[in-house]
Amino acid sequence: MRVYSSLVNIQPNIMAAVDVETTGRMAGYHEIIQIAVQPLDSNIELNETVQPFYMLVAPNYPERAEKEANSIHGLNLQELCDTAISQERAIDMFYEWFDALGLPHKKSIVPLAHNWSFEAGFLKAWLGLDGFDQCFHPHPRDSMQLGIAINDRCAFRAEGTLFKSVGLPAMCRQLGVPVIKSHDALADAIAEAKLYRALMQMQLI
Repeated sequence: MRVYSSLVNIQPNIMAAVDVETTGRMAGYHEIIQIAVQPLDSNIELNETVQPFYMLVAPNYPERAEKEANSIHGLNLQELCDTAISQERAIDMFYEWFDALGLPHKKSIVPLAHNWSFEAGFLKAWLGLDGFDQCFHPHPRDSMQLGIAINDRCAFRAEGTLFKSVGLPAMCRQLGVPVIKSHDALADAIAEAKLYRALMQMQLI
């Protein structure tokens, strides 16, 4: 059993930034083709004691891919089919990685994402509901939803809105958070963590 340096209120769970790239927008029909789960420490920074789970995954149904999704992530589906790990093996490897975290019984990953509902839909389809519930805590953190809530608070106080767009690139630009490579799962997960940390540091009183 291991207890990681993490926010006091979530211990002994572990927080991790989560991002997926997919073949389209419909979970259960479209597929995960790249995934990153980046563990974080108590400062909402990269946990250097744990390797992230990060890999490319071959689609089982490349013919279902949406052109818009392909233009966004830029991944070559034929190349993935030829060289990447299969969906089934990737799932096994994710469970192996999760088990190696050594979390206490019934403890899990507290996910941090930007638009968690999107990631969650695909992860539920990928792992099944039981596997998803085993691995991911039911109290996610979401930098997009936090940005929306901040906008609501500003509007409630007749102060306009702080964020003109709550997309990840726009919010990162506004708060000076670097995004090394947009629509790479690991780069986006790291940007999400840095953005959430920047939001936590904002003075809103």
